[in-house]
Amino acid sequence: MAEPDDQKLDLPIREYLDRAFDERRRLGMLTGTGTDRDFLRAVAAQGWFSLAIPESYGGLGLPLADLAPVFAALGEYLVPGPIVENCVLPSLLVERASAEGRSALLATVEDGAPVGLVAPHTGSTWADQLGSVRCTDGKLDGEMSLVRFGEQAELLVVVANDERTVCLVDPRTDGVIVVADGKGDPGSSTATVRFRGASILGGPAAEGRSAVALAAEIRGWMRMLVGCYLAGVARWSFDQTLTYVQQRQQFGRPIGSFQAVQHIVADMYASTRSLENMCAAAAEDLRDASPQAVDLRAACLKAYAAESARRVCENAIQMHGGIGYTFELSLHWYYEHALALRSWFGDERDLEREIGFAVLAGGAARNTTTQEVAG
Repeated sequence: MAEPDDQKLDLPIREYLDRAFDERRRLGMLTGTGTDRDFLRAVAAQGWFSLAIPESYGGLGLPLADLAPVFAALGEYLVPGPIVENCVLPSLLVERASAEGRSALLATVEDGAPVGLVAPHTGSTWADQLGSVRCTDGKLDGEMSLVRFGEQAELLVVVANDERTVCLVDPRTDGVIVVADGKGDPGSSTATVRFRGASILGGPAAEGRSAVALAAEIRGWMRMLVGCYLAGVARWSFDQTLTYVQQRQQFGRPIGSFQAVQHIVADMYASTRSLENMCAAAAEDLRDASPQAVDLRAACLKAYAAESARRVCENAIQMHGGIGYTFELSLHWYYEHALALRSWFGDERDLEREIGFAVLAGGAARNTTTQEVAG
């Protein structure tokens, strides 16, 4: 990530994780729903979710870009749960929401209640297969699949009407039906959320062009911080591999002395370090950027992070040999979570297509549907 002086924000978080986030707790979350309500309450009390909340609402008022080293640290420790949703969504919506919606958002910041994002762009090119939601006169209809932590969420942020309405919904209100999808990611669980005339909290947080811009901001910062998280996953995987190849003996010498191994480890370092540098550069560039600039730059970062983290993890497994494929080794969990995050909000193939459209159009990255790709 950035130089050491720029990383001070993550130091207390690392200290807390060293103290309170042991292997047993992490494994319990990874083999369960991907979250732990007591853990979320504890980190909320530590102030994690108030970092980017405006000072007028009791937060530190930091730019979301300053959270880059924090999410790199979370990736290194493989912290699961709705951390990115709970950091990004309240910070972007608290000033736009109705009084009722604002109160619900601030409650999630203070108590760590999970926030779910109901939005088609989480699937990028297959967004059209996830479903859609309509908002008419303050009522929601439709459904959306693959909502992260949809079953555990105590507040939903809904992007409706083809990104022309952004609103807040209490999932316990009448007309909201949540059905678990299953668990393909050790770091999260997903659900299908159905709306049948469900009422939103207060009025919409944004409509029309302002909603399109807000949806782009949400998408951009999610991609940006997930990219930083993946940089942390890559860093941990590289560091563990470097230690292992110096200790593991074959033919009377460390396997790290073999040229073939050295080449692979060198490639791992190059991928990891270049991703960290890209995260630091993106964070610096996006501190005061427009929603469109955030959307495009974050798409570039997420595309590179998706490919780099996957490649580093796969090389790490290869360097560890047979043990690398087993659940007993933490590396396996890092790899599985990296694969899941690779596709969330688009993998490198999806995003390269989006970036190409954006460059040709001279605007922000946009979502493409499977019909557009096929055409």
